[in-house]
Amino acid sequence: MSFREERAAERKMNIIKVAAKLFSEKGYHDATLEDIARNLKYTKGSIYYYINSKQELLFQCHELAMDMLINRMQEIMAADWPVEVKLKEGIKAHIEMVVGEMSLVTVALGQEFELEDNYRQIIVAKRDRYERYFRQLVDEGIEKGVFRPLASKMAVFIIMGAMNWIPRWYSEKGSMNREEIAEFFADYLVRPLFKKD
Repeated sequence: MSFREERAAERKMNIIKVAAKLFSEKGYHDATLEDIARNLKYTKGSIYYYINSKQELLFQCHELAMDMLINRMQEIMAADWPVEVKLKEGIKAHIEMVVGEMSLVTVALGQEFELEDNYRQIIVAKRDRYERYFRQLVDEGIEKGVFRPLASKMAVFIIMGAMNWIPRWYSEKGSMNREEIAEFFADYLVRPLFKKD
């Protein structure tokens, strides 16, 4: 990638992240492209060099969040670790992303309904794919006798619900940092799955 291409990619990423911040703070309808341009000290015209519409920008916020989550989960799935370790690492990676990219993930978790149908279908398919990794790990743990027999779909709903609620209460001023929260959740959410001795 040339320097010019790197710079363009960096600018586009900045636009997406500022858009996510403003969408999460003001809502999709109230945040304007003018707000995004003003925040970045760009002209509105320069924003259109990188995106075609505000709707496309919302889609790119969703897509970036889902691609980051999926890419990290693929790395975890490919690792030579026991299934329970993979599940804990997946939970920790998700939580670190939720806290580290709060605006981006908040938009991806809460503004899917604002997407046009063609964009929504792409994001829902990616979300389903991502959740399947967790379901696969729970099912594998059950098959291997590591986890007790249970409804894996419901277990994953509980795990996802707990992780995705974090933006509602998280504060940087809290007593636990991002890594400590991730570690706590991973232990707390996986422990009930194990077979009782």
